[in-house]
Amino acid sequence: MTSIRKNSWFMAGLYILVFFLLAEWLTPVMTLTATAYKPLFLIFIAMALGMSLLRVSWWISGPLKLLYVLWFIVYVYTGEVFFTGEAIAFVWQDLKINLAALFSQNWANTTDVFRTLLFFTLLWMAVYLIHYWVSFRLSIFLFYLLTVVFIAVLDTFSPYTGNTAIIRIMVIGLLLAGLLHLARWTERHRIELSSEKIAAAIIPLFIMIAGSTAVALYLPKSGPVWPDPVPYITSFSSGAGSGPGGTVGRIGYGVNDSQLGGSFIGDSSPVFKAEVASGQYWKVESKDIYTTKGWELTENIGDSFLYENGDFIATDFTPGDPEMQETALLSMDQDFPFVLYPYGTESVVMDENLDYEYNTADQRIETYQQGDVFEPEVYEITFSEPTFSLTALRETSAEDLAELPAEFDRYRQLPAELPQRVRDLAEEITASSTTIYDKARDIERYFSNAGFEYSQQDIPVPAEDQDYVDQFLFDTKKGYCDNFSTSMVVLLRSLDIPARWVKGFNEGEIVETKDDTDIYQITNNNAHSWVEAYMPGVGWMLFEPTIGFTGSSAVEFDVEVDTAEEDEAAMPDRPEPPLPEELEDEAAADQNAGPSIWSRFQSFLDENSSKIGWGAIALGVLAAIFYKFRYKWLPRVLIPYYRLRSGDTATFEKAYLRLLKQLELYGIKRSEGQTLRAYASYIDTFFGTKDMTRLTNAYEQSIYGGRKDSIEWRELQESWENLIKQTTG
Repeated sequence: MTSIRKNSWFMAGLYILVFFLLAEWLTPVMTLTATAYKPLFLIFIAMALGMSLLRVSWWISGPLKLLYVLWFIVYVYTGEVFFTGEAIAFVWQDLKINLAALFSQNWANTTDVFRTLLFFTLLWMAVYLIHYWVSFRLSIFLFYLLTVVFIAVLDTFSPYTGNTAIIRIMVIGLLLAGLLHLARWTERHRIELSSEKIAAAIIPLFIMIAGSTAVALYLPKSGPVWPDPVPYITSFSSGAGSGPGGTVGRIGYGVNDSQLGGSFIGDSSPVFKAEVASGQYWKVESKDIYTTKGWELTENIGDSFLYENGDFIATDFTPGDPEMQETALLSMDQDFPFVLYPYGTESVVMDENLDYEYNTADQRIETYQQGDVFEPEVYEITFSEPTFSLTALRETSAEDLAELPAEFDRYRQLPAELPQRVRDLAEEITASSTTIYDKARDIERYFSNAGFEYSQQDIPVPAEDQDYVDQFLFDTKKGYCDNFSTSMVVLLRSLDIPARWVKGFNEGEIVETKDDTDIYQITNNNAHSWVEAYMPGVGWMLFEPTIGFTGSSAVEFDVEVDTAEEDEAAMPDRPEPPLPEELEDEAAADQNAGPSIWSRFQSFLDENSSKIGWGAIALGVLAAIFYKFRYKWLPRVLIPYYRLRSGDTATFEKAYLRLLKQLELYGIKRSEGQTLRAYASYIDTFFGTKDMTRLTNAYEQSIYGGRKDSIEWRELQESWENLIKQTTG
């Protein structure tokens, strides 16, 4: 028999859990600072914890840790495995540089070696504090709480995703809390446990935590109750916007697209409302120069045309059927010095007397009032969505590309550094197609069929020598609209097909309906990018490669084709064939009646049999856990129950017998042949009270003394409740 604090296996288990908890601190720091050599840092933590566990003297552990830190610096910054003369000279020279910077208080001149030394010092101090909390205080709550807050904050405000880390931390923390509570309880009550009994006490803890974790992971999760506050907070940051350079940006329309990549935080801030019959893509501008990292616009090229209210605006997309003409009323919530317009725009009208400048270089419609930039608040757009003849599209050929004028050259530009495998992939994707349109459709569909994933989190930024498209196509296969649209433009240009990168907003969400018109709310979350490709003899067409979006141009199926070749999203809805007249009434009756309650129940069981089975197992495990630990929660039921009962002798006798059972559940069983008075004396000694003796004397007077009338349950109730509460620990 030994004290649990002196049980080497028990303490080793605590320190192993602490190691994993410290690793959860280290992981996001390594991720966010792009620091390598994580295993070497973990070795240092393990070494420091091991020496703390073994109580190695400071004059031994200190030099060993310092020696390891020096070796790390030598290995990482010089590449030397051992302390060679050159390595020692490097350390000495770096030390002099940092000492000079510190004495002159010129902190910017400190080197990476000095910062590494500070980081190791931080880890050293953290291990010492945790050793003190675990070995002497037997409490880890403060460090556990700080860990949860640390990971939660980084998960919320940085590119680091801590979804699984939060789960690991909760499991590790609960295990540590339970084991340390066991250690404190045994020491407080001076109970010595053998290794077998310690194991017997720990096993239920592991089962309970494992079961509750499994159930928590399995159960469905409801959505957030409150809107995400992060976009509101980050909107005050100067970096909010497009998130270039790998920072976590606030999603929304941005101007600088020269450095794409990095994660985004959603932002539901409203941009504008559109009152229109059907959802539209709202175009702002396009860009033509791909730089291997992002997009820029060719300067001093293209013509500008001025229009007034109601004038026909000649964009690159000819309006469709005049009979299908629509109007859209836009009410702006954010200030933009340009018009957001749908495809097939014919004219723009505002209450103000404005000039509209359409620039053929980027297709942006800018707004001016008496020569000054103007930010419109409300305007109406007349448009007719263009449609494209499948017959004409099926006649586009590679020979037509060679006849395009020089003005299209900028839409076929590619950097010389573009990896050859990107061009090879474009050829591979379109090998079975002959027309330009079919090749474009092949590339558009490629992303949905090749294992790509849409996500705004954990999106890397290409390294200095890495191409943005190449990284997405071959390394990550994970990204958002910028990744998909840029990749499609580059793949099209690899085939000499003119294409450009387009920015704007997608349809948004319907928030209200008026007669035949819907009102769409477009927010920063709807900022989007897509592709326009030029079909020889047909014109520019909109393509949508991003997974989950359906904004491609409408195609008129004016030729007999094999519909299996066409994407389902592009096909018009077919009406269901009419039922024979004699079956119409029967079908209508069946439809009105609907499936029976029993058949619906049977279908539910068939569809959810596995879930129901696992749910039953989980409930069974929970029920067993509740029953096993009923001594903990049962007093919270007994106390209010007996408070509501009458204060007669019968109530007291039942309460006393219930107390005996509760003490037995707690683990203090009355020995065979032991008198009630002797048992009461032992209980009072164990808990340090006199309550049990008082209750026992009253019980014996009631049972054996024939003095039931003298028992006042209300006077004894406090003593009874004190003992009941003691058994919940």
